[in-house]
Amino acid sequence: MAFNTETIRNVTINTGNIMSLNDITKKPGQNPTEELSEAIKITLKEWNSTDDHAQNITVSRRHDDLVDKMAAHERADLKVAIKLFVNSDSEKALNDAVLNVFSTLKVDSLDNLVLSYNYKQQDNEEDNKLEHLKTLWLGLEKFAKERKILQIGLSDIEEATFRALHEWASVKPHIIQINLATCCVVPPTLQAFCKEHEVQLLTHSDPSEILPNTSIMDIFGDTNLEMYWALRFLVHIKCRGVLTTKGYAVTIGSSSSPRSGRRTGLYVCPLSLSRLVRELLSTVSAEGSTYRVN
Repeated sequence: MAFNTETIRNVTINTGNIMSLNDITKKPGQNPTEELSEAIKITLKEWNSTDDHAQNITVSRRHDDLVDKMAAHERADLKVAIKLFVNSDSEKALNDAVLNVFSTLKVDSLDNLVLSYNYKQQDNEEDNKLEHLKTLWLGLEKFAKERKILQIGLSDIEEATFRALHEWASVKPHIIQINLATCCVVPPTLQAFCKEHEVQLLTHSDPSEILPNTSIMDIFGDTNLEMYWALRFLVHIKCRGVLTTKGYAVTIGSSSSPRSGRRTGLYVCPLSLSRLVRELLSTVSAEGSTYRVN
């Protein structure tokens, strides 16, 4: 049996708990892009096919222990932290990603979420990063005001932009992450601002583009695909600070505009993705996987 590939527009890949994957735990020196790419490849090897007319498909591993790991502790004893990577200001993509976390982890709230927006200014376009960020931030504020996300923050944002967004926002950022690879010393003025406004100032080593085009090409062999969003979840046991669960989710789909242009929408132009799914279904084993139709 096979999917009706002409109707498929995107695939969401849930890696589950990668701490249970020997192929990943045996490679502790991997950077985040390498780790995510490896996790995607492992998950896709466990793909299972069935017949449906769905446009959006979610793939996960049947023998994943994520649910058991989460159920082993009371929710109050766990700290659930998310980092969300997006390449556009689509509030729908942001909303889809957050809802994916709730569904995957079987929780109804997150302790914190840090947004990494990979803004790419186009030729002859003004620098409107702040305006694009405001669109995304409004989406996060909705979850924060409903207490579904207790703390929201930003990653890799210029100090002036961060100050402007902090002043404008209804729900103020609780966290700012700085990549020391691009900023060797945290500006004293930013340190003072964060101290004054009780913002956690953290460092990280994530790339701004966690799944670049080269990685997508390596995984899927298709240059007409792109990442809509990706996220990483970390679940710690609060009293001990022990990391109990770690994993990723990512949505891949067909490009809807030339690489040089800004994507204006989601879930269009399914043809190259159809070819991808057809290739997957003809080559990979159907053993040990699950899927969900959206």
